[in-house]
Amino acid sequence: MKTKFNIEYLPMLAAFAAKQDVRYYLNGFHVKPHPEKGVILTATDGHCLVTIHDEDGFSDGEYIYQITKELVKAANKKHLPSIQNIFIKDGVAMLTSICDILDTFTTFEALGIEERERITHIEFINANMGGRYPNAGKLFKSRLSDENLKPVSTIGMNVNLLSRLSKLNYCKINGAALHLAEKNSLIAVMGLKKEIVAMIMPMTLDKSESAPPADFVNHAGHQPAEPTAEAATQTTSPEPEQSSAA
Repeated sequence: MKTKFNIEYLPMLAAFAAKQDVRYYLNGFHVKPHPEKGVILTATDGHCLVTIHDEDGFSDGEYIYQITKELVKAANKKHLPSIQNIFIKDGVAMLTSICDILDTFTTFEALGIEERERITHIEFINANMGGRYPNAGKLFKSRLSDENLKPVSTIGMNVNLLSRLSKLNYCKINGAALHLAEKNSLIAVMGLKKEIVAMIMPMTLDKSESAPPADFVNHAGHQPAEPTAEAATQTTSPEPEQSSAA
């Protein structure tokens, strides 16, 4: 049981994973090898989800890993080395800048002093949370089908879930491409390589909730005063004729 991926993705997964859900496997994140290169990481609480492709990651199988507060706190620390990965082996999670750790690591005791100094955090985590993780790929295929990509004018959305998108914008220069479709969800594509994709499920709206905003929005902000009737008369009255003496 061996997995490695970029540590900057862990706080993103934590933001979308469930918290104390009875479906205990949703409290962690799912990892599997990408068919061609790297790994695919996924987290969801049933209302929104994020999936990430780490091209430089590795996993020798499909697992559901625990997300602990201590691990997320360690991942969020400032002044970490520029290349920092989380390496998980048989239930032991380490934050490390050892680039070739997949090939060189056997046991922690076997590491040299210099290598140990390049490990900034280590802890035991639940490395096999059991249960069957949701088929996120099937959900994306359904939402992104040609039939479901018709434009939509109104969609209900939990604004608290929308705030989670800010957790994914680790590159402040880069924004997001938002896809909104009929009978569907909001899908956001982010990341320098478009490797981060999030989905937020819609809310059911009744007729009154789907109505346009109230008329007051048309009067928002400073607007020029409308001319009075007297002013309108003055501007439209003809100029007096000049006398012949003039």
